[in-house]
Amino acid sequence: MRLCGPYRAVLFLAFGLGFVRCGSPQLDDPSSTAIPAENTKGTLVFFLSDSVEARIPAMKSAQEMTLYNGAETLVLTAEDSGCFRVPVFDGTLCLGPQGAGAWTDVLRTGESPYAVDLKWVDSEERMSDNDTWGQTEYWRMAFGLENPWFGDLVLQRSAAGRIKGTIETATGDFRYLHGSVEGFNLNLQTFDGAHLFHFKANTSIADSLVDGVFSSGNHYTTPFIAHRKSDKDPLLASGNEAVWTGLPVAYSGKDLLGQPTEWTWSPSDSAVHVLSVMGSWCPNCMDEHRLLIALMEEHPNMYVHTLAFERGLNRDNGETAALKRLKQYSRSLELQRFEDRWSISLIGPASKKEAQSLLPFLDRVVSFPTSIVMTPGALQPWIHTGFNGPATGQKYALERSRFSAAISGLTESR
Repeated sequence: MRLCGPYRAVLFLAFGLGFVRCGSPQLDDPSSTAIPAENTKGTLVFFLSDSVEARIPAMKSAQEMTLYNGAETLVLTAEDSGCFRVPVFDGTLCLGPQGAGAWTDVLRTGESPYAVDLKWVDSEERMSDNDTWGQTEYWRMAFGLENPWFGDLVLQRSAAGRIKGTIETATGDFRYLHGSVEGFNLNLQTFDGAHLFHFKANTSIADSLVDGVFSSGNHYTTPFIAHRKSDKDPLLASGNEAVWTGLPVAYSGKDLLGQPTEWTWSPSDSAVHVLSVMGSWCPNCMDEHRLLIALMEEHPNMYVHTLAFERGLNRDNGETAALKRLKQYSRSLELQRFEDRWSISLIGPASKKEAQSLLPFLDRVVSFPTSIVMTPGALQPWIHTGFNGPATGQKYALERSRFSAAISGLTESR
């Protein structure tokens, strides 16, 4: 059963104003028996439109819900009867006793809460650990009809018809995608707590994907086509990468307590400093931070400065809400364990133009994340635009090598 019409509008408004708690009678009256104590296997079906569904294998109990997002596992903790908290990116996923419910995202700051209908279906849909995967395929994708943008679909198939992979772009990736090919119908999806993506296409023409549609949540769609890559396809355009303007590397903002903070780099500093221009709404930023966490263990002389550009700052209590999200982000990644070696500062709104204005030592900000590494005695910073996460495999290994070399003072800007 899907929520629709006036009922859906009233429910989401009530969530947004705080009048309805997850688990109230407005959501099928979930009770303590809505989620069984034992583990139950199933599938979360997100309804992006009347004809598009994203299916995420899952397991639930009274204490938590585990989502199997391709090679990634997300563990949502139970918050209230029938509701679960999304890790890192916050938001809630609520189910009634019949399985109908909604994912409500707190990262988008529209006039009304952003929510996507969903339903729990008992099933055994999870990919098997024993799947045998074929050779990696590479497809060049073109999105949109006018001024298209491009990406590379990196895909593997199993003998059972399952598929997995990611889409690489010039500045990052679409994280872990998984799905199936049935007949001539290809379907791929991902839900990482911040993004809900679905890709469908027709495979009836050899070495081509036609009639493709990319859906992001229930708010955006665009067509795409694709062909098997060959040596004739150019590299993905790297874009206009940020460069140092020669101005001092410095920033000012608010710390997590809301107090003014500022910092300026000196080439005579004996420590390694990494500035990460990011947002708490950005999964690629999270992937980069997980790499930096690993590198912090290897480099005790390394300090990270998270420079956050957040959504909704122009709304009532926007700064307070942004600082609350950043505190939650820090707790989810356990950044407090680094004490004074990892700082988080709220710098400004989630805008690349505003970011460049507030960080004039960069000539532009092309992508979130953008990273700046300063090593002792360096004449200029190392600057890196975008990030290829672990879903990209070899490119992620290259990212790790690049960051390791930069932190060791052995590389130039990307």
